[in-house]
Amino acid sequence: MSVGRTDILLVSLGTTLGWRVSDEILLGQLRQAGVSARGVTMGFGLAGRLRRGYPVNDLVEMNAARRAIRAAVARFDPLAVIVSSTTAGMLAPELGRPYAVRLDAPARMNRPGARNALLHGLEARSLARARLVLPLSGAAIAELPEGHAPAVVVSPPVTPSGEAAAERERVAIAYVPDPKAKGLDVLVAAWGLAAVPDARLEVYGLEPTRARAHLARHGVREPDSLELRGTVAAADFRARMRAALVYAAGARWEDFGQAPLEALADGALLATVASGGPFEALRPARELAPELVAERISPEELARAIAAAFEMPAARAAAYRAGARELLEPLRPEAVQETIEREVLPNLLPVPMPPRPPRADGGG
Repeated sequence: MSVGRTDILLVSLGTTLGWRVSDEILLGQLRQAGVSARGVTMGFGLAGRLRRGYPVNDLVEMNAARRAIRAAVARFDPLAVIVSSTTAGMLAPELGRPYAVRLDAPARMNRPGARNALLHGLEARSLARARLVLPLSGAAIAELPEGHAPAVVVSPPVTPSGEAAAERERVAIAYVPDPKAKGLDVLVAAWGLAAVPDARLEVYGLEPTRARAHLARHGVREPDSLELRGTVAAADFRARMRAALVYAAGARWEDFGQAPLEALADGALLATVASGGPFEALRPARELAPELVAERISPEELARAIAAAFEMPAARAAAYRAGARELLEPLRPEAVQETIEREVLPNLLPVPMPPRPPRADGGG
């Protein structure tokens, strides 16, 4: 039974903290634009016990999404629907109204190979039927299947978290919630090889016991200058990025890379490998200082990038930070909000959005 029509219904797979936070931000942006928006996160029920690996996870998730979409549309009677994640949209039922698919990476990119041909076919059909495709990054657009709906990049906003330290500490910061995907072994081995004098590496996002078990499995020694800080509040982590000289990353795969982008916004120098996936920070990192990007995912190359970051002259580092601020302009909250209001909502909703009054400061 319908409980009253809403303008936009956001149906979220919500399988990771990053996705849940990102979807909450998008709901806030939709409401700021003056439309009513509701979010629904799907549940898996007993089928959730089958989620132990791919491609079974995908099958469980897309079927759960189909049920959740159908029930939520019946309940809220939205004018339009945004399905969050390409997996959630693969078996979306006929809705009788416009829908968009929000994704970090298409299945062709993060589920390659012949064994995933079924997923590729379902994704191509879903993205062709959609009114819009909303990738989080420009890097994802090139991998969208042929015949997809018009794509509009709607990234999570990135902004400085506060006043940066006047003098940076000789510290490298890393965020490693998943030791395998985020390459904890690559990172720590590289740190040991770099042997930066009077410096330390602080790793966040992972409990120390789990981190040490991963390093032991890969035969990587824990240097004395390594500090495993575990999980801390987001504000505390951003404060460390405002104080640290370097953000170091050895990820094998990055779906978007929010933390490296926030590190750039907070003034850290980004020493990173060229991670697979639609890694949005990779382009500005290469443009700002190619010597800080290891083009192969190897401890030896990342070690050279880390050493180069710590050796960068102060004047060059200042120019790097100024360039980073300029390159991150499209990710400012105001810029992302403008994209939603000018390119997303007019194409999803059946009636034109009323023009927003000009801002008091004269901005758009």
